[in-house]
This record gives sequence, C-alpha cells and structure tokens, in this order.
Amino acid sequence: MLLSFLLLSVWLQTCLCANEQSHIAPVVHDNDVYTPLEARLLDMDNTTIRGRISTQASPSGVGIIVHVTLWNLPANQSWQYHIHEKPVPENGSCYATGKHLDPYGRTDTPPCDIKNPASCEVGDLSGKHAPAFVASGDPFDVRFTDFFLSNTPGTPAYYGNRSVVVHAPDGTRVNCGNFEKSGLFL
Repeated sequence: MLLSFLLLSVWLQTCLCANEQSHIAPVVHDNDVYTPLEARLLDMDNTTIRGRISTQASPSGVGIIVHVTLWNLPANQSWQYHIHEKPVPENGSCYATGKHLDPYGRTDTPPCDIKNPASCEVGDLSGKHAPAFVASGDPFDVRFTDFFLSNTPGTPAYYGNRSVVVHAPDGTRVNCGNFEKSGLFL
C-alpha cells in the first residue's frame, strides 16, 4: 500500500512539473531585423488616452526591442498594456480583440511574475516589464527588450497581425490599435 502511494505521488509530481514546463515561453532567436512594427492607439471619442508601441528586432535577432509611449493617462494609477490575439475590427471595438496573446496556454491566473517573464503570457507586456504609472501630466515612456515575442510570421509568438490594448486599473479596455509594418527603426 505504501509503495502504491509513493509511486502515485512520484507520478503526480512528474505530471505537474511537465505541465508547468509546457507553459514556459522559449527565447526567440530568429527575429527579422528589417521588420519594424508599430501599433498606434485609436482616436476615440470616449477616451483621451493615446499612444503607440513601436517594435523591432534586436540587432542579433534575439528578442524584440519595445518602445511604449502613452499619454493622457490618469496619474497615480496602474495601467496595463497587452498584445491581444486578434486585430481591432473596423468598428474599433477593443473588446473584439480576444484574449492576451498566449500561444503556450499559460493563462492570466495566477498573475504574471515579473521576476520570471518566460512563465508569463507572451502578450502580457506590462506584467513582464512593469505597468504604466505616471505623475500628473507626464507621459509614460519606456523601452525594454522582450525575449519571447516574434516578428516572424508563422511562429507561435508572432504579433504582427495582432493588436495592443490598454487596460484601466479595473481591467476595462480603454484604447487599442493594430500592429502594422513601420518604416521607422528605433
């Protein structure tokens, strides 16, 4: 009986560890250094929040350099920004963009651990690199390298045909925009 219990315990632990590892995003090594992409937030009547997220591959092709600029954010609040799985439709509905880009099935529960970005949803930019937080009247402007995004079509972490969504502190989707090829390099 004790042997059966021990074998079952080992088997369960093996399954749990394998399942946990399956959600880990791999570092992307083959990004196209000549394909900058940018998402501009929409000009909407129901929000003054504007901005853009500009991206390009690092010079080595390992990871993506991301430049986030947001303005008109209310001060002293934590604003989230994510890449979502679908583009913004022509009617401009940020709610039609689906869930966060999550090709490895991690989901958003539990919340992303900023100390272990490979374990986060690929599209959870603010979870991996810090939410937008500003003083009154200041823009949010940050650059970082995300090692888990891909600008190569057909790869699991490809974001070039997707959208970015800015979320209010309560999770409400307040503005969004689609990624498109850009002629500007960072």
